[in-house]
Amino acid sequence: MLCALLGGVAAGVAIMYVNAPRSGAQTRARLQSVVDRARDKVSNAPHALREATEAAQKAFTEKLAEELEKSA
Repeated sequence: MLCALLGGVAAGVAIMYVNAPRSGAQTRARLQSVVDRARDKVSNAPHALREATEAAQKAFTEKLAEELEKSA
């Protein structure tokens, strides 16, 4: 169902760009800008995920040490 939703959104966006009242060059430039921003976000995702994982591990370790100190 999610794939169908995303496919519908992609089709709607494509139709919107094709029917937009801009020249072909302007439309292509705008599409390239959208693609470039999406590519940047996707390329940053692994780094952001790694940082989030490390922060979660650190928080877990600190909380575990704190709880062990309380129980000792």
